[in-house]
Amino acid sequence: MMKDLFSVVISKNADGKWLAHHVPSGKKTEGSTMQEAQELMKKELGLKDDGTFEAPPTSSRFTGLAAAVAQFLEGPVSESLAFHSGYARLEAFETGVAHVRLGGGCKGCPSSQMTLFNGVRDQLQGRFGEDIVKDVILAMEEN
Repeated sequence: MMKDLFSVVISKNADGKWLAHHVPSGKKTEGSTMQEAQELMKKELGLKDDGTFEAPPTSSRFTGLAAAVAQFLEGPVSESLAFHSGYARLEAFETGVAHVRLGGGCKGCPSSQMTLFNGVRDQLQGRFGEDIVKDVILAMEEN
C-alpha cells in the first residue's frame, strides 16, 4: 500500500495554477490548489484514498504455480514499481509465459516495455527460474 505520490513533481505555474507531473509517464494534472492537483493525479493514477490501487489483485483467480506468480507480482514486484506509483497484475499464465498488466504510473508509460522485460521478467525468473517463467507479455486493459 502506498499513501504518497512517488515520482510526482508539484509546481506552481505562472498563472497561479498548480501542476502535478508524474515524471516517468509524463501524465499531468492541474488544479487551483496544490491539494486539488495532487488529488487529480491520484485519480489519474488509479489511487484510492487509502493508498491502494483501484485495480484489485488477481491472485485469487489462479491456483498452483499461477497463483504463486500472481502473488509475487502483487507483492515484491509491485513494491518495487510503487517507487514510480505503479503496480503489476497477472492476467494469464500459459506454458511458461506470464501475461502481466502494468497499472498506475506504469500504464501508458513510454518505459513500460523496458520495465516489463528488464525488471518484471528478471524478478520473476530470479524467483521461479527461467525454465518456469520463460517470458512475459504486456497484457493490455480492456477499455
